[in-house]
Amino acid sequence: MYKIRGKILNSRTETIESKTGDTFEKMYITIVETDTGFDHKHQFEIFGKESIAIHKENIKDDRYVKIEFYIKSNEWKDKFFNTLNIKNIVLEEEIHLSNNPPF
Repeated sequence: MYKIRGKILNSRTETIESKTGDTFEKMYITIVETDTGFDHKHQFEIFGKESIAIHKENIKDDRYVKIEFYIKSNEWKDKFFNTLNIKNIVLEEEIHLSNNPPF
């Protein structure tokens, strides 16, 4: 299991139809990781309507999140393709700065 913190740039959901006619949903979430001093962009996936429904409330554009994920690899034509699959996503609390300091 891996962990990362970043700001959500965007998210989108796709409905995909298989060759057998079955349909399923995938959500793609793109974040930028800035804790390292570099702006690294990563795309994560959530697979399945039920999993998307569980995590949907913690996915808001322009908000910081902590993500626990695993890496899934698929081999195709002697090449490997990796997917970053979300296991858990936690929305960080927003900090509201006031123009009226308490002192």
